Amino acid sequence: MTQHLDRSLQRLSHTSDHPGLHGIEGGVFDRLRCDRAARGTGLRLAGVAAFGAATMGLIAADPLPRPAPPAFADDLALAPSTLLGER
Repeated sequence: MTQHLDRSLQRLSHTSDHPGLHGIEGGVFDRLRCDRAARGTGLRLAGVAAFGAATMGLIAADPLPRPAPPAFADDLALAPSTLLGER
């Protein structure tokens, strides 16, 4: 099996390079630069979105405690004390 692989590699070493491979490095590096710039923009956008989501969450959560209305107050029409007083 290694003999077949050795022969294949030997034949490949004697062939000439494909003409489309010349100058491909520049295109690859240009694409990498564009991807790196897009990744930086995406990270900044994600940071702004996270900050906005946290701000909206704090606003919606209403972190200031407010007193709960009493369950039975004097001004409620169905409070037991008002129902008993009318009889």
